[in-house]
Amino acid sequence: MTVEIVTATLTKGIVTLTAIDCSEENLRRMERWRDDGVEKMMEFVFDTTIRKDYLHFRKWMKQQKVTREAKTWGEALNAISGIITDINGKYRVWD
Repeated sequence: MTVEIVTATLTKGIVTLTAIDCSEENLRRMERWRDDGVEKMMEFVFDTTIRKDYLHFRKWMKQQKVTREAKTWGEALNAISGIITDINGKYRVWD
């Protein structure tokens, strides 16, 4: 799923990414409906206290070019704001 990361927050080991869906399907739907750019906002949550989630999130963060110079998690999370990237839909919050 292709998204643009809007914000990234870290609270007690829970990383929450707020993103805009910019996948090909969503862009075609927006064009078809001509909804004047109303973006579909979504959230992705990674519980880094769970080893499997932590390893997946860490691997995803290392794949991002903007995080290569970051020395801390805070710098890395600030760096990903505004990037367009692919992310696994498994961690999406469906509400």
